[in-house]
Amino acid sequence: MKKIYHFVKNNLLYLCTLFLLIFIPLYPKLPLFDIRNTWVYVRAEDFVVIFVIALWSFLLFKRRVSFKTPLTLPILIFWIIGAVATIHGVVLIFPEISNVFPNVAFLGFLRHIEYMSLFFISYSAMKDKKLLPAVIFTLVLTFFLVSLYGIGQKYLGFPAYLTMNEEFAKGIPIRLSQLSRVPSTFAGHYDLAAYLVLVIPILASLIFGFKNWFLKFILLTGVILGLVVVFMTVSRVSFFVLFIALFIVLYLQNKKLIIYFLPFVAVLAIFFFSSQSALFSRFGDTVKEVNVLVDAKTGKEIGHIKYVPLENFKNKSISQRRIGENGQIYTEPIKQDENSNASPSSLLSLNRLPPRVPAVSDVNLSTGENLPQGTAYINLALAPVIKKLGYFFYEKSKSSDSQSSEAFVFHGDFLIKKASAYDLSFTTRFQGEWPNTLKIFKRNIFLGSGYGSVSLAVDNNYLRMLGETGALGITAFFAIFLSFGIYIKKILPNVESKTTKSFILGFIAGFTGLALNATLIDVFEASKIAFTLWILAGVILGTLVLYQKEKIDLLGELKNAATSTYAIVFYLVLLTILIFLPMVNNFFVGDDFTWLRWASECTRNAQNNCMSLLDTVANYFTQADGFFYRPGTKIYFLLMHQVFWFNQIAYHAVSIFLHFAVAVLFFFMANKILRDKYLSLFASFLFLLMSGYSEAVFWISATGYLFNAFFALLSILLFMSWEEKRKNIFYILSLISLTLALLFHEIGVIVPVLIILVKLFNEEKINLRKILNLRHALLFVPVLFYLLLRFSAQSHWFNGDYSYNIIKLPFNLVGNILGYFSLTVFGSISMPLYQILRNLLRDNILIAGLLILAIFCIVFFLAKTLRDIDKKELRIVVFGFLFFIISLIPFLGLGNITSRYSYLASLGIIIIFVVLIKKLYLYLEGYGREIALAGITLIVAVFSLWHIIQVQQIYQDWHGAGDKSKNFFTSINGLYSDFWSQGPVDLHFVNVPIRTGEAWVFSVGLKDAMWFAFQNNNLKIYTHSVPKEAFDQGAGGTATSSVFIFKDDGTLKEVFPPKKQIPLETK
Repeated sequence: MKKIYHFVKNNLLYLCTLFLLIFIPLYPKLPLFDIRNTWVYVRAEDFVVIFVIALWSFLLFKRRVSFKTPLTLPILIFWIIGAVATIHGVVLIFPEISNVFPNVAFLGFLRHIEYMSLFFISYSAMKDKKLLPAVIFTLVLTFFLVSLYGIGQKYLGFPAYLTMNEEFAKGIPIRLSQLSRVPSTFAGHYDLAAYLVLVIPILASLIFGFKNWFLKFILLTGVILGLVVVFMTVSRVSFFVLFIALFIVLYLQNKKLIIYFLPFVAVLAIFFFSSQSALFSRFGDTVKEVNVLVDAKTGKEIGHIKYVPLENFKNKSISQRRIGENGQIYTEPIKQDENSNASPSSLLSLNRLPPRVPAVSDVNLSTGENLPQGTAYINLALAPVIKKLGYFFYEKSKSSDSQSSEAFVFHGDFLIKKASAYDLSFTTRFQGEWPNTLKIFKRNIFLGSGYGSVSLAVDNNYLRMLGETGALGITAFFAIFLSFGIYIKKILPNVESKTTKSFILGFIAGFTGLALNATLIDVFEASKIAFTLWILAGVILGTLVLYQKEKIDLLGELKNAATSTYAIVFYLVLLTILIFLPMVNNFFVGDDFTWLRWASECTRNAQNNCMSLLDTVANYFTQADGFFYRPGTKIYFLLMHQVFWFNQIAYHAVSIFLHFAVAVLFFFMANKILRDKYLSLFASFLFLLMSGYSEAVFWISATGYLFNAFFALLSILLFMSWEEKRKNIFYILSLISLTLALLFHEIGVIVPVLIILVKLFNEEKINLRKILNLRHALLFVPVLFYLLLRFSAQSHWFNGDYSYNIIKLPFNLVGNILGYFSLTVFGSISMPLYQILRNLLRDNILIAGLLILAIFCIVFFLAKTLRDIDKKELRIVVFGFLFFIISLIPFLGLGNITSRYSYLASLGIIIIFVVLIKKLYLYLEGYGREIALAGITLIVAVFSLWHIIQVQQIYQDWHGAGDKSKNFFTSINGLYSDFWSQGPVDLHFVNVPIRTGEAWVFSVGLKDAMWFAFQNNNLKIYTHSVPKEAFDQGAGGTATSSVFIFKDDGTLKEVFPPKKQIPLETK
């Protein structure tokens, strides 16, 4: 008894930790006290936690525990930032916006202190390594009870206590139906799923930590039971990330088992798809085809429409109402004009209507357990038109405030479109919570707007942090877990206990799953999840320090982490997102429709039957029909169209990712060339900031250039790895990457030359025997096969984009080198001056001679300057220049300069620029290090700002071009006639917009854009400079032949041939 007393006395916090691990997940969220201005309540768990915190504070005062932990400083910094952000929000922001309350903000701040305080309690509790097994037992027991209670809710009628809305949050016990999504003892099914994502990987990892087969069986049973309950929650994201977490467990424990894990996943997938479970249905309903009613004049969606029996409205009073400018349905009586003769809200007679009439569903009507389709339509403008309507019926749902005996009819010009729509779950994120949170974040990007400034459910924890605590808050939050990761990495190798190590590895996997879950659910804000997470974090770190053998310099480790390769990749991610994320909403233009039509239109064989998907892909390799030979790019558009249809966000996201990936590969290549990590990072930053190549990133049609650059650099890096390590796998992968570069764009023919350039750079002395060998010759084999395939596919060669003039070739070579150099260094703003100069020199030999003399002087000056550069730096400059020239070889003979052609070549100029900046810094250092640093910072800032401004302007150009394209679809839909989708129709367009600034509109692709609008293969498109040209060809004035003029904003106006004047007869 005395031993028990002493154990309890010495381990009060440990016993509290065990109790909290059981109590918090199992005790339902029953409210005790209401909080004004919100339906969040103070509950029993809050008093229990406050009591434990008070006990810890007492022991801290008595110096029986320490406040010093590895995470104390990072957590305090996070709390301080949260406090400053909330004070800033309450004082400066809350008075300017509605539906935010200071008391709710203060409660939100205290909640975060409450959650994280449990870390200090559980950390202080772990005084001995032998205490961990009881924690594991408690966690496993609680997990089984939570899972079994969830199954009991499903089949035995156990009550649920939810907080998903204001009524449920009052603590009312709810009996769930068989179709309900199981929440167990948690406040909702999402919270339960998140708990399972955190804990199941721990149980799975512990299977490797015990030798006892009975314990292994118990843990495996728990994992299977947990998977069953995850199915019952019907949480898509949790189900997906859980398998990622389990994969991480196997990777950390035994990589060989991954081979056995994959068949298990395959069997589960077969069961999943064949079972037609609720979870499968939710995945299937994420995106669904629906018929949407659209206002023909504005292109705004009104709602989902279907045909219903007229009988449905016979015993109801039907009033006429109006549609708002943005497609809103107004059911309030229309205010009458004093001069109005008839009331538009008068009752409607049904006698003359057909037996089935079009009716619009009540928008976003929740049916309880199953979520309906939302209103986040995927590019509604490109959805094909099915029918034109002059009226539709609308009846409010019986659950609404209106009387069910009343219905409404709306008259006007409407279109029915077949569109794809996200379900309500994603709609609320994409159209509501996420945009609103980003607006709040933009009020102060550093501090956000304070706790309580966003809605109760943002459904993205990271966006929530940005909105509430800004960039500083989310950085501090990441710093906490980065510090945690450093301690795990440093101490874990010292842990002898297999059980302890397995517990920690399981937590790593579970936390990774939870962190991924946080992209779509506010898991760190859900009290049961947050409490459990911080308790386990304290247990693990408290246990780890018991195995610590040497002091860890956390600040030094954080500095190393901040300059590591992983951190550099992260910085490149942030810069890429910061610069290019706004472009994701830019609409499709011109050539995009041509690529997409290739992807969406049925490819027919010799028997005029549609080819299968595999045959279509094979056809891309064998047939070019006189156009580009880019089978890789065609396959890319085919796959994107199959998966994402016309969601331009997905296409732009791929472009942004590829651009980022090229920047990362450029960093690695530059690091091998420059032998300086910081200079290489600087070069990658410059690459992302520069504007000359922007067309390749902003234009969806130019995605092939990005793929080509990615595989070209990857091939070079793999070849360099082969040179260093002499492992044949690198050489083979280099050849594969080279081949892929060719398949995405013909510029890939220069990749073998670039590889040999790299080889020459790495040689101290040029030795032709080393260069002219079999391994280097094999690099040209893919090029040879590519050229043969291109020839057999009947692709164009020296026409189209590649029209060379042999007579002007030498002049074009010199002119284009200067032009692309100017474009890369100064951006597209230099192109008008360059073009004027180029045209002037063609006609003025004297001025051309003076310019050549000036260029000679500049070259002489540079050559004199280069004398001061050591041999190594000179080689780098020569390498950069040759990289620039070789990358442009296919384009130097052309008579024009195009932005996207400079994408890969710009890397060579950037390498030279970085070397010159370094030399300039060393020169200025003679005046003092501070002056040199300030001078270089100023130069780089001005240079960066020069290009950032141009990137912003180019973004505006492409956004404007997209708006014109979108307005065109809205306008042509408004002019739509039903026979446009069926019989032969001739449409003539005048004043077709070609460019908007640096962006293309309809240089080509108008015919393909019209095909998407009506999908009529008998539709013929003609373009003219003036209406008279169309009228002279007999166009206009008939049902099957119309003439349209493009306005400045991309909308259309139909014009008609002038009436012939009939001379009056004279008497």
